[in-house]
Amino acid sequence: MLEPSTATLLRGIFSDPQSQSIQVQSNLHRVLSGGNTKATAPIGNEEKPCCDDNDRISVLHESILHCIMSFMPAQDVVRTSMLFRRSPPLWTSAPCLDIDIDHFDMDRVKFNKFAKSLFEGRGNANTLDKLRLHSFAIDAAKYWIGDAIRLHKVKSIDFTENTRWEAFYLDPEAISFSSKYLQTVKLTNVIIVTSVFDQLSRECESLENLQLADSTLCSPEISSSSLKTLEIINCLVLNHLLIRTGKLVSLCFKDTRCGCTPKYIVRTTSAVILCDLSNAKSIELPTPVRHVAFDRMTPGCPMFISLTSLILGEWCLSNKFAPLACFLKHSPMLENLDLKLKFDCEAQKQPLQMAEGILFQAKSLKKVTIHCAEEEDRLPVLKAILLANARCVKHIDVKTY
Repeated sequence: MLEPSTATLLRGIFSDPQSQSIQVQSNLHRVLSGGNTKATAPIGNEEKPCCDDNDRISVLHESILHCIMSFMPAQDVVRTSMLFRRSPPLWTSAPCLDIDIDHFDMDRVKFNKFAKSLFEGRGNANTLDKLRLHSFAIDAAKYWIGDAIRLHKVKSIDFTENTRWEAFYLDPEAISFSSKYLQTVKLTNVIIVTSVFDQLSRECESLENLQLADSTLCSPEISSSSLKTLEIINCLVLNHLLIRTGKLVSLCFKDTRCGCTPKYIVRTTSAVILCDLSNAKSIELPTPVRHVAFDRMTPGCPMFISLTSLILGEWCLSNKFAPLACFLKHSPMLENLDLKLKFDCEAQKQPLQMAEGILFQAKSLKKVTIHCAEEEDRLPVLKAILLANARCVKHIDVKTY
């Protein structure tokens, strides 16, 4: 891999769209030869190398040139390809594409024209390792995503619709997420319907990483036999949500916005059902869901048998402490517990009273951290309950905000 300073240099040489090719070649020579280049002589209005032997770039293996290009925005990749004596041009086979409307000063006409030409010029044979597409009210984006999956066998997709615009509808008629190559999908500011979730869950046998942010989820279930990390951040969930992911290692479901506004409460799902998470090592559920249900709680068989790190929010204190007690009771390997009591509204505070008959022994629990407001009056009761049931914890850290 190249050092960050090298990547910065490579990106910087194209800051001026009118840069002459000899300036680009000179900078690339500095990167690849450690700064030692031979003198050049001016010819006419341009400078050219004194000898073709000075061209150390064109002879490099294609994989090295592609590695260099992976640090660049797509338009710089196209410009750089003009330097190399290759046919077809290297940009047509670049394994990583970063197409961002911000790089076009938000000019949607130029952005659309460039992206359309880029995908048409690649043909159908060249595969993609990664596509990063940051769009803004460009309807054709759905066809570009579809082509990346269907024609170019893309392994990683990172799509963002500019958050200043309405959520982008992932039209299942134009985009098929059915792929045996997809490994990572990151979607921001989109609308995802059930049929799309079904494809991601059941027809992407290699999918391991799924991140959904600032989006609207219209599906009652996320289930996958391959998924290992799942992140749902600042999303509007319209249905009760069942999470059924047997190989999941990390689950994050959170909302980072203010916790006291009515809009915030509406944007959270009314119920999350956790099912088959026996491989999960890290679970983060600070979002104020109204209810969390647990499935397959077989006596004598802990549901979270691999869990070592747990982050929960105010909701876990509901129903006389029952959700938190359930987590601790079924997590024999749990080492770190964080409780984030981020509600300032008195009406939303859960009373701290242990239900009769609910006990837990967190034998492996080593560290407990409580995040709360400075004036949190429930803190002494909460600490007493935890210390009484987690015998190995001698001290509880409290962080206020």
